Amino acid sequence: MIGLFSNSTDPKFNLATEEFLLKTIKEDVFFLYVNTPSIVVGKHQNTLAEINLKYVNATEISVHRRLSGGGTVYHDEGNLNFCFILNGEKGKLVDFAKHTQPIINALNALNITAVLGKRHDVLINGKKVSGNASHVYKNRVMHHGTLLFDSELDILNQALKTNPRAFKDKAVKSVRSEVTNINSYLKAQIDFKAFSAHVYTYLLNHFSNAVTYQLNSIDRQKIQLLVDEKYSTWEWNYGYSPSYEVKKRIRTESNIIIKSHFHVEKGIIHKLYFKTQNNNYEDHLQIVANSLVGIQHDPNIINNKINNITKSTNSLLNSEILTNLLF
Repeated sequence: MIGLFSNSTDPKFNLATEEFLLKTIKEDVFFLYVNTPSIVVGKHQNTLAEINLKYVNATEISVHRRLSGGGTVYHDEGNLNFCFILNGEKGKLVDFAKHTQPIINALNALNITAVLGKRHDVLINGKKVSGNASHVYKNRVMHHGTLLFDSELDILNQALKTNPRAFKDKAVKSVRSEVTNINSYLKAQIDFKAFSAHVYTYLLNHFSNAVTYQLNSIDRQKIQLLVDEKYSTWEWNYGYSPSYEVKKRIRTESNIIIKSHFHVEKGIIHKLYFKTQNNNYEDHLQIVANSLVGIQHDPNIINNKINNITKSTNSLLNSEILTNLLF
């Protein structure tokens, strides 16, 4: 067993490191890391359906997709992420109880009563402090999760507040649970740095043969390649989402109702329709629909496209209204 504590807080780099450790390193591994404010969606989720896009953009929270399934989680500098990567027998690799037990024991060592919940999360007093997920690769399993120690829970709740009626798809949906911070249950207060050190040291002692490991220059080059070719890309973080259907409805300041309805496949807009009872808007809406079919359902690309259309056609509709019909 080798143990690593990342010296990077870049979500892209740390997610890529997990994949590198899973697919390249032969030994069993535990890996701890902390990310800057970010949202991490499960592999089989529809990213846009899981996030509060306006809030995320306004607060500049980055959004990423991970290798494992499960639900969406929020990371920040008050959250410690843990990852176990273990060799085993095919068909017996995924075991949430087994893989969360060292973490539960580490919390128990701080006189905190933590238990594994029915949804494979770690609970304190019935509230969630850790979401967990697994991914199997050949004869290896990656089990990872969060540890909310002193996280900004108000930001977490705002960033993950969504409209479940806007999207229709077969993607895995997150199940929202009441969350809490671990430091609220400490009898003797410690800061996040001390907590992280406690967990790391506990795991080194728990796995009797564990030794520390530092990424070398070759490791980092391979990880950076994953960052550049996968974890930094719109195609992975958004475009990988399962096909979905979107229906939006807005009312303008002049009390006109406009509806949109479109399909997205592999991140690309198909079959976009607008409906309104105002004849003055119909021609412009048709121009917008024709211009957006076939492009990425990406806010930046669509905003630029809509801004160009509204300027060139002297539209009665401002670009914000049109953008709101698409996100």
